[in-house]
Amino acid sequence: MTRGDAGLTSLFMQEFEWCKVRSGEAAAIVTETGSRPEYLDASVGALTAMGARPFQIMLPFRSSEMDGAPAINRGNASSTVLNSFPEVVELLKRVTLVVDLTMEGLIHSDQRGEILASGARLIVIREPADALARLLPTAERTMRIDKSVELLKNASQMTVTSKSGTNLRVDLRGSAPKGSYGFCAKPGVSANWATGMALTYPASLEVDGDVVLAPGDIVYPFYTYVRSEVTLRFRGGFVETIEGASLDAELIRDYMARWNERNAYGISHVGWGLHERALWDAITFYPRNEAMGVDGRSFEGNFLISTGPNYVAKRHTACHFDIPMRNCSIFLDGKPVVLDGAIVEPSIVRR
Repeated sequence: MTRGDAGLTSLFMQEFEWCKVRSGEAAAIVTETGSRPEYLDASVGALTAMGARPFQIMLPFRSSEMDGAPAINRGNASSTVLNSFPEVVELLKRVTLVVDLTMEGLIHSDQRGEILASGARLIVIREPADALARLLPTAERTMRIDKSVELLKNASQMTVTSKSGTNLRVDLRGSAPKGSYGFCAKPGVSANWATGMALTYPASLEVDGDVVLAPGDIVYPFYTYVRSEVTLRFRGGFVETIEGASLDAELIRDYMARWNERNAYGISHVGWGLHERALWDAITFYPRNEAMGVDGRSFEGNFLISTGPNYVAKRHTACHFDIPMRNCSIFLDGKPVVLDGAIVEPSIVRR
């Protein structure tokens, strides 16, 4: 797609309709070095055509490495782009829509909470244009995500198993279930265009058992597929040991240890993918740093387990792993929701 492409502008209008853009509302488009210029053009064109009042905020790139953090893959860790600009934060709190075209994503920034608390909606747009078109929201998927969130709210325990040896028990009492719909229509909501999943942040430390990563499972932020089995042993809500003689295991061990903080090993969130058009093998097509890995995190029937930051448990760290796993079985209070990677719960089975 080229700058000023009418098709791209039309695509953005479809997404912004899901975000309930209103005539006359002010929309801040936040960019930085590396942001796609064609996405800026499409955002301005689409919002203007819908009667909104878009304006651009251009920020300089500020690498997280400047803070002394270990090297990270952009788009998979905490964003520091707003840290030196409290004036910009105050401005974003005064608009009702924030279009985030930054490379790391304001959704991972320390300022996200106060921006959303002001009533702003925030939509992150990072995936390649063909993925954005393929992964647009639908009413049917939105309903299945809603039903999934209800299932999580009503459950007290999640059990996850696999033929590779995974056997994990997660206490869901006091957890915070959320749906990732791919759009932000309500005040105080953030979203990443193209997502489709349900997840929850455990409050309890009763997260115990083994998670066995098998060939084909995905590890973010490495943006790679697992090639040899790796076992993460959870005890009391934290990864106690990382077992395996492979390079995969050594990479995970080294990266977690590099942060030198216990919170890096804590459970962040668990859930499952619900996007029937998301591709498990997408990272073989989209180069690193051109996409945030939404396909891999959202493909239907995956078990997504994450370590690191957990706002419900009040654990903070910039070390964040998202690990979408295939062929797992997920049970809520003993009732199957996903079996061997296929959704079986009647209320969320695709019609």
